[in-house]
Amino acid sequence: MRTRPARLEDVPLIAPWTADTFEWGDYVAQRLPGWVEDPDSMPMVSVDDDDRPVAVANTVLLSPTEAWLEGARVHPALKRSGLGSTLNRAGTEWARGRGALVARLATEDDNTAARRQVEALGYRHTSTWCYAVIEPRTVSVTTSPMAPTGDVEAAWLYWAGSELAHAGKELISVGWRWRKTRFDDLARAASAGELYQSQGGWALVEQPEPDWMRCGWLATAPEDAPQVIEGVVSMARSRDVTELGLMIPRLAWIEETLSRLGADPALILIYTLGLS
Repeated sequence: MRTRPARLEDVPLIAPWTADTFEWGDYVAQRLPGWVEDPDSMPMVSVDDDDRPVAVANTVLLSPTEAWLEGARVHPALKRSGLGSTLNRAGTEWARGRGALVARLATEDDNTAARRQVEALGYRHTSTWCYAVIEPRTVSVTTSPMAPTGDVEAAWLYWAGSELAHAGKELISVGWRWRKTRFDDLARAASAGELYQSQGGWALVEQPEPDWMRCGWLATAPEDAPQVIEGVVSMARSRDVTELGLMIPRLAWIEETLSRLGADPALILIYTLGLS
């Protein structure tokens, strides 16, 4: 087997053996063209003697010093053959050559095989996040929706000293990628009308599609978390959103608040590898 950068013509060859990765399918074949065309990404494949891809993974620079690894898939017939580890090493070497000082990836808490693999590669488990999906129409909340705010400095200073920042290692969830939170993230969100405030704190909430919203950053305290999270749910209800995704660092009071809303959060583990 040899490793090379992925190409657009690899997509129809990868799609068949990744179609059943999850119960709902997979996203890798759909996103591979975007990875190939992104100058900050390096999707790579392992290929057989006929140059047909049998494993794939993507590495992307989320900042000048932070790399993210994602979409690692190996042909079912070649599981546990070391191809995933080979692609991981190739990705981190590419990132190191581009100036990255750290690489991160995520895996589910119950994916013991993936956890053993990345730990063998030297990654350390550095934070755990709760991922909860709520259907706002089915949840009864009395809290008013949060309001847009431009109070960026207050939100930043409050969050920087909070339990949430500490538990999450100061990361922000950008979809299913994580990197260090920057002041500019809040400034950009405020300019876009995506930074919201209530008496209990702040939330960065995006609405990529008319029927769903996501929240990957909160600034609040244990006693105020119910008000803030319910405020996000209430805002989703007011916009007739059918699905709200919440990605929040795992803390007992976060899990308790999500449970009160009927959510059953999955645990997402963030692993980190130093590249310097």
